[in-house]
Amino acid sequence: MKNEALSKIFKSKKTVLILAVAALIGVALMFIGSTEKKTDNYDEISEYEAMTENKIEQTVEAMCGGKVHVIVTAEYGKETQYAKNTTKESEQTVLSSGSPVVVRMVSPVIKGITVVCKNGGDPAVSRRITEALSTAYGISSARIYVTSVK
Repeated sequence: MKNEALSKIFKSKKTVLILAVAALIGVALMFIGSTEKKTDNYDEISEYEAMTENKIEQTVEAMCGGKVHVIVTAEYGKETQYAKNTTKESEQTVLSSGSPVVVRMVSPVIKGITVVCKNGGDPAVSRRITEALSTAYGISSARIYVTSVK
């Protein structure tokens, strides 16, 4: 019975065309909506990674000399925490001159750092770089990889 009803609907080329166009429009709208949200966060993370890579390159160049390549991977975008007035019944964001009051801003979490530099294969150099980056960025030495230029 269901197959008969479906076959009647799909016999008309016009109906099939309308359904196909509607499905394509729906998929396109879902894609556009999800891309806008991800792009803002992606741009923010990319900017933070590039800035951090530049700082690390300068630091390692000062430590070891020579050309340095760095890759930084961050987990998520920066987070802003706002002041809140909290009562038993409600919670409201504190405003000053019409804008929310910022309590603190948290930088993205670094997932890993890769450093390629002159003498990076030397265990002593690798250890010094790993300790410096671990201390500076508060990440485990297991998330830092140092190797030499080939």
